[in-house]
This record gives sequence, C-alpha cells and structure tokens, in this order.
Amino acid sequence: MYTRSAQDLGAVAREKREALGLTQQQVADRARVSREWLVNFESAKVGVSLFRVFDVLQVLQLALDVSDRAPDPHNVLDDVFADLER
Repeated sequence: MYTRSAQDLGAVAREKREALGLTQQQVADRARVSREWLVNFESAKVGVSLFRVFDVLQVLQLALDVSDRAPDPHNVLDDVFADLER
C-alpha cells in the first residue's frame, strides 16, 4: 500500500492486524508495547518523531512502502521438497 502520512501507516497496521484476526491487546503483548500505545499508533497519535519522518519524506518527494515480509527461504524450500515427495 502506498503510504503518505502517519494516518496511512496506522491504517495499514490496523487493516493488517484485523486481517490476521488479532486483537489490539494480542499485538501489543507480542510487540511489547501497551495497548494504549497501539491505539495511538493506529490512530496516528504517536509521538512527534513519526510525523517528522513523514514531513521529511514529503519534502524529499518520497513515500514509505509497507509490504509483507518475504517468506523464509528455508521454509519455501521445505515446501518445495515436500511437494516433490508427494
């Protein structure tokens, strides 16, 4: 997703969390942050530093791209070999 603001980034995080079927508390616990912090992040109410990052990116005509992590190559190879054995 193309992200141009703290609001966009928070929305991406919220949408991904919901798609994974996780509650805010579950994500907060796993990330070792408070639920309140996560609520603020998803609502783009986090500290000033995040907004400054986006301000700089805007000046540079850049955007932050958020995407799923690439799968672990070892797991992919395990899947390929498992398919070959079938």
